[in-house]
Amino acid sequence: MKYQRLSIFMFSILLASLLLFLPMSARGDSTMIYTALPKQSDHYYHRIYPDLIQYNQTFSERLASADQLTSLTKSNQRGKFATTPYTYDDIWVRDVAPIITTTMVKFRYSPAYLPKADSGYLNTSFTNWLNQSHFNYHSSKLVLDGGNVQWNKGNAVVITNRVFKDNPHWSHHDIISELKHQLNVNKVVIVPAEPGDTLAHSDGMIKFLTPNTAFISDFEGNQAFQNKFKQIVKKSLPHVRLITLKSAYTDAGQYDKKIASARGLYINMLETAHTIYVPQFNLARDKEALHTIQAHTSKRVVGIPITKVSTLGGAVHCTTWDVPKKFAPKP
Repeated sequence: MKYQRLSIFMFSILLASLLLFLPMSARGDSTMIYTALPKQSDHYYHRIYPDLIQYNQTFSERLASADQLTSLTKSNQRGKFATTPYTYDDIWVRDVAPIITTTMVKFRYSPAYLPKADSGYLNTSFTNWLNQSHFNYHSSKLVLDGGNVQWNKGNAVVITNRVFKDNPHWSHHDIISELKHQLNVNKVVIVPAEPGDTLAHSDGMIKFLTPNTAFISDFEGNQAFQNKFKQIVKKSLPHVRLITLKSAYTDAGQYDKKIASARGLYINMLETAHTIYVPQFNLARDKEALHTIQAHTSKRVVGIPITKVSTLGGAVHCTTWDVPKKFAPKP
């Protein structure tokens, strides 16, 4: 019996060692994180290009062992971070990418805040890359940004009422039915867009940790709006516990006068199987945000510096598309 226990122990050690050295792609809980880096000559992003490089490099350096980051760009970064031989001419991959719940769905990217020519070009470009990379996804004709969907990891999603404005030829009933069908959920919680938010995305409002626990924004101290938001969410999801995650919003250094800065919005975080990546803005509340989030999760919490990039109007969640291994293209 003694030798049998020893053999089992040695086998367990050997198995753990083998798993440790498995490539990321062979692990069942691995996540591929995609970003995008436009051409350096791009007139809109040119002034902030060095900061985009630094953001990708630092993010890559701070990745958990089970996660991998790849940027869509043909630019030669000399090994600073992994890239694909395809350039997508925008940094907001979240909005154009397929939405992943228990399925993967590519909605039309044609938001009201962008000229149709621009959104049409970006939608076609990203779709071409998806197809070239052999992703397996469903398609919907509904217009919907990826940043405007927050899944509760169960049977519900939270989406702002912008989805109605972006689809004027659809009835509200048909929109809700399409969302339930495509995203494989039973509940679609429609909330009002935050006042002053041109993009009207829900990923700056709520972040689910579990089906019954979620962080919500403090909405820059707008208590009346937060109370309304809570009431709407709780009406559809009565058992959910809503935890206020304080922001430190500032519009100092806002890059585009038409798009509000996202600096100080910690709720725009990215979660993978074992890690939560939280934006850091070089503000006094940065560490407090990390501690608050860590107090409500057993996952590792990692800060990702994104100060300059956030002034363009988004943070870590907006600039990434996370793809769990089971949705990755088959080799």
